[in-house]
Amino acid sequence: MKIVYSELEKLHHPQYEFSFGKLVPYPEKNIRAQIILEELKKRSMGDLVVGPDEFPLDHLKAVTDPEMVDFIQSCEHLKEDESVFPHIFPYRDFTPDFSAHPRINLKKAGYYAFDVGIEIDRDTFTAAKASVDVALTGADLIRSGREERVFSLCRPPGHHAGYSHFGGYCIFNNAAVAAHYLSTMGKIAILDVDFHHGNGTQGVFYEQPEILYVSLHGDPAESYPYFSGFADETGSRLGCGTNVNIPLPAGIGDDQYRKYLEQGLLAVSEFHPEVLIVSLGLDIYKEDPLSNIGVSSGFFSEIAARVCSLNIPVLGILEGGYDMRDLGVNGANFIESLATTG
Repeated sequence: MKIVYSELEKLHHPQYEFSFGKLVPYPEKNIRAQIILEELKKRSMGDLVVGPDEFPLDHLKAVTDPEMVDFIQSCEHLKEDESVFPHIFPYRDFTPDFSAHPRINLKKAGYYAFDVGIEIDRDTFTAAKASVDVALTGADLIRSGREERVFSLCRPPGHHAGYSHFGGYCIFNNAAVAAHYLSTMGKIAILDVDFHHGNGTQGVFYEQPEILYVSLHGDPAESYPYFSGFADETGSRLGCGTNVNIPLPAGIGDDQYRKYLEQGLLAVSEFHPEVLIVSLGLDIYKEDPLSNIGVSSGFFSEIAARVCSLNIPVLGILEGGYDMRDLGVNGANFIESLATTG
């Protein structure tokens, strides 16, 4: 078992976001992965931590619009006090000329963003690419046969980012990049237990028969991202049947969540994947400010144990989780159980 982490992930550090018309403190703190790491070290698991390798951009661009990647990378040339915040949204039904602004391409930010929750500065690409490398390093440890289980402490998270859009605190889709990298082994399954539906991951693989996406999440009729995650979204074309959405009713706890988890695990088991990627959202915790369901802290250990019971290699990837008081314990509970379950 290995745990992958990079200090570079902290460089992306927005201070505020617009939420329902108000400017509020940015909830996706840059120290989220570090807090979990510190708790793991308290549990004498620090010797399992490794740094990431650096991978070519080709792996990222295989599941991400190369022009969007290049745009975010171009923001490295911003000054220290400059940032790009999407507030101009070109229509998708025409092709605008994006060469007008001499330094900051304001139109492109709105062209690729699907919400106003992300600010891009000169460090954003470095942090987001490091998060991708953390995921790819975990995937490589499994693909090479060196490890059966790995947890990648990715930050920024990724499951809202799609082929040609970013948003929801996500720049690049770490799980999607890892799944594509692992797909040379055969069929890959992704189990997403973040409270918010992973619209980006679903979109990337919606027509892919060899990659199963299973998501347990808050009902999109009342929960972010609102426009995806409904049960009738099951995939299309060759991917018909390889997308499983399980919307959750508000107010459920451990006992009720367990039933839905078993439904998701059954779908994974029947798919017979070579590797299972778990997009771990710690925002299903009962004290999380951005969730309307709530499992206990100890339940994260149970989720990991049930995942391990499938007896296939597992790559865990950190997604959301915004209760900073218990974030470290909750994340460490999952990772420790992943490492110790027989």
